[in-house]
Formats: sequence, structure tokens, C-alpha cells
Amino acid sequence: IVVASIASDRFLTAANLRNVLTQAAVLAIVSIAQCMALFIGGIDMSVSSVISISTIWVAMFSSTGTAGLLGSLILAVLVGVLVGLVNGLGVVKFKIPAMIITISTQAFVKGIALVLMPSSGGKVNQGFADFIRTRFGIFSIAFLTAIVLYVLIWVVLHYTGFGRKVYAVGNGELYAEQSGINTKKITIQVYIISGVIAAIAGIVLSARISSGNPLVGDNYAMDSVAAAVIGGVSMNGGIGSVAGALFGAVILTLINNIMNSMGISPYYQYIIKGALLMFSLVLFQMKRRKAV
Repeated sequence: IVVASIASDRFLTAANLRNVLTQAAVLAIVSIAQCMALFIGGIDMSVSSVISISTIWVAMFSSTGTAGLLGSLILAVLVGVLVGLVNGLGVVKFKIPAMIITISTQAFVKGIALVLMPSSGGKVNQGFADFIRTRFGIFSIAFLTAIVLYVLIWVVLHYTGFGRKVYAVGNGELYAEQSGINTKKITIQVYIISGVIAAIAGIVLSARISSGNPLVGDNYAMDSVAAAVIGGVSMNGGIGSVAGALFGAVILTLINNIMNSMGISPYYQYIIKGALLMFSLVLFQMKRRKAV
């Protein structure tokens, strides 16, 4: 940030900060979904396809009036519920590793999205798009939506029985079961919540791009994992907070913004982000060993 501030006098302007926060909104929201899966020791790669197909539903039906808008939003959320349910059942009923089942549902939903809309198209309800883009200073409705979701999930995780059970499952499923926790039910619920939040991220993204796109969510699966890990969430489960993922999402977006402003090739950007993720993982593991 210091280097970018020196290299570009536009970096710390209100306009650029507003742009960064608006761009960070979708990643911040989907990072909540990823956190939920990571907290129980799982992972959810299907969030990318849920985002993409959500933009398609909104683009296909929302422009037909209020009823169409409401119907498209409900349909997008229901898809998130269905995908989350399939992921959860795959993990608890058929003992399929979370990575495998969520990659499978990711591919399945992506195929449906491509059949429905082979390329970017459709039109998002203009009033809805304008509302999501509304700004108050450097904050947009999109980013404020992310903040509201973070506060809600943070309260649920830290001040409810459900939240304590989620962390208990992540810290040891066997011990959680011996404590009387229905770990299968918690796992299914977590993946459903993850699917719903990913759908919300897709809805917000559709308003930003004003269209549907079957591939627009592709980068969000790994980026959401990176944001969570950079924010201190353990991939082994049971450790971390969604608050950290929010900062991780903003940091990743800042890094993208800085590299774009400095004219760094997208290919090198992948290398830099990958190196950052590896560094975060190594640092976390070193801290964990030291703590033990």
C-alpha cells in the first residue's frame, strides 16, 4: 500500500477507495460462505458456479417487473439451498470428501449455467442494479450488504448454540459427537448456509455487471479460500473468524488494484496471489506449532 501510494497519486483518493470497496463486496460475501465450510473442516468449491448461475437467473427474469425481480432472487437462493443440500448429504451420507463433492456440484451447476446462457447476456432490472450501486461516501450498498452479513454471521457463530456447535465440529467431529452434537445435521446446515450466501454474492454481482454470465464466478472459489486463510481461518477447521475473512477479501482486492494500477501482467498477478496464499498457510502452521 505504501509503495502504491508513492507510485500513484490516485491510489489513496476517495474515488479509488470507493472502487476498491465496491469490487471487494462480492469476494467479501462469498468468503463468508467459504468460512462456514472451513470452520467445520470442509471446503466449498461449488460457490463459484452458484455465483454464476445466480447472475443468470437474475438477468433472465428480473427485468419483467417487481414480480420477476422477486421471483429471480428467490430462484437464485433456492439454487444455493439445493446445491448446499447436495454437498452436505454427499459429505455426511455418502462419506465423499468435501473437496470432491463440491468440485462435482461445481461442474454440474456450471454445465447447467452454460446451457441456459452460453455467453454473457440478459438484462438485470435497472432499478435493482441502481439500488445496489448506490453510494454513501466511499461505501456502496453492495459493500454495506457484505458488512451486514458479516455482523449477522459473526453474532450467530459467537453468541448462539449453533455457532458453538460449528466450531466444535471443526475442532474434532468425534469429540463433538461424544458431546451429544448431531454433527451430520450441523454439516448439512453449514453447506446450505454456504450455498445461500454464495447465491447472495451472485445476486450482488449481477447488479454490478448488469447481466448474466456463466463463467463470471470462476475465480471466486480459490479467491474466497485465499481471503479466508489470509484472514486467519484454518483449513483444518475450528479456528478463525469471519471478521478476518473480511479483511482478507479487502486485502486481496487491494493487491489486485495495486497490481493493475502498476501495470503488472495478469499472469504475474496469479503468481503473486499464489505466493501470498502459500506464505499465509506456512505462517499459520508455524504459529500453530508454536502455540502447541
